[in-house]
Amino acid sequence: MSIDITNALYSLWLAIADSRFFFYVKIFAGFVTAVLLIADVLLLSKRIEGDVKIAVYGAKVPSLKKSVYAKKWEGIKTRMEEGSASSAKVAVIEADKMLGEVLEKVGYKGKDTAEKIAAVKPGQLIGIEEVSQSHEIFKRIVQNHAFEISHEELHQILGSYEKVFRGLELLD
Repeated sequence: MSIDITNALYSLWLAIADSRFFFYVKIFAGFVTAVLLIADVLLLSKRIEGDVKIAVYGAKVPSLKKSVYAKKWEGIKTRMEEGSASSAKVAVIEADKMLGEVLEKVGYKGKDTAEKIAAVKPGQLIGIEEVSQSHEIFKRIVQNHAFEISHEELHQILGSYEKVFRGLELLD
């Protein structure tokens, strides 16, 4: 009498595969697989979000309080709209100070705003080239209080600062 082990194992497998217990095991395994797949997708999306910020800004961008900077920016714009040349110059000075603060929080090092702007590589921040030129005018305003500049030019300068802040998603 010979026993065919292969047939015996195959019939045992068929009996287990058709059993109710194995049906519930398959359902449980499918549920666990779905949960793990969702967890993987969520973890990858968080990782990609972080990597995109590094790619766009060149550094890890800390969570900056948008409401604080939006409020500061509204104050700067209000000062600009006062109409006098001196208040418009003060608005440019405040915008430059705000830029220096933001650049430091983003991770650019330097003793002043000019060094922080210089630390930004081309293409890392939207509008940084224009702000670099605007910062030169800012320096002239600070060094020479009698420096003459038109209100339109001051508006353009403020626009370049605004472009950077919008690029950093600090303003809506």
